[in-house]
Amino acid sequence: MKFKLTKEQKIGLFALVTLVATYFMINFLKGQDFFNKNNTYYVVYENVEGLTPTGPVYLKGLKVGTVESIDYISENGKFLAKFKIKAEFPIPRNSIAMIYSADLLGSKAVKIVPGNDPVMLNGKDTITAGLEVGLVDKLVGEFLPLKDSIQTLISSLNTTVGGLNQILDEDGKANISSIVANLNKTIKNFEAVSRNLEKSSPEITATLENLKSLTAKLDEAASPLGKTVDNLSKITDSLASSDLAGTIASLRSLLVELQNPDGTIGKMLTTDSLHNSVNTLVNNLDELIKNINSNPKKYIKITVF
Repeated sequence: MKFKLTKEQKIGLFALVTLVATYFMINFLKGQDFFNKNNTYYVVYENVEGLTPTGPVYLKGLKVGTVESIDYISENGKFLAKFKIKAEFPIPRNSIAMIYSADLLGSKAVKIVPGNDPVMLNGKDTITAGLEVGLVDKLVGEFLPLKDSIQTLISSLNTTVGGLNQILDEDGKANISSIVANLNKTIKNFEAVSRNLEKSSPEITATLENLKSLTAKLDEAASPLGKTVDNLSKITDSLASSDLAGTIASLRSLLVELQNPDGTIGKMLTTDSLHNSVNTLVNNLDELIKNINSNPKKYIKITVF
């Protein structure tokens, strides 16, 4: 017997299939995965601003789950978030579920910062909560102090502009015009000096060359001069180390002895007896030599054997 559906039954069956498909589609869009095994975890947050159900949950940059629900706990004023995470990604017990800014528009997401505990969480365990300050929040926090500085700067600029307006009256403008005119004259004078220097460039170059040559000659003369200075320094050191005072005292004592008429040398220098004796000796030697020359036999005897 062949079973045949009526038109009303076909419409009812089609509506039931459509409802079931819609249910699965909606839950799939919410992040529920009907084809993989998931574990459920809970996190208690103080603030969940920007975080919405069906939001993504990342682990090292990979999406591993979704935020299934967020419930308010009236007893303590906190929020209980329920996560669905694929069972193939174990989570260490000391991991942190960090809420962070997913983009510049302020959308929030959750990333699991894995810990180093060898013990893994089981299904329906609680993960430690964390909150990362977003880029926009950092900019706002840094801009608020900067805003006060900008306001102070604007007030200072207003004061400065007011002072300039007071200065730039008719007399001030005249003074500024005079200053500009003087600056123009100074610039022209500098230009004239520059032209003169340009004309005198050959003479300046020749002078510099002469100075260079003179410096080279001085360098050549410096070496002998240095040696001479070293020699003088050695002589000075020798004189300083010698007993000049003792030598001068000895010479002075010798001169005193020479000038003493009672001394031996003084008698020789002050009397003529030594002179007369020497003259007599010389005369006697002269007479002896004359006698020997005139009569050598008398003084020299030669015996022949």
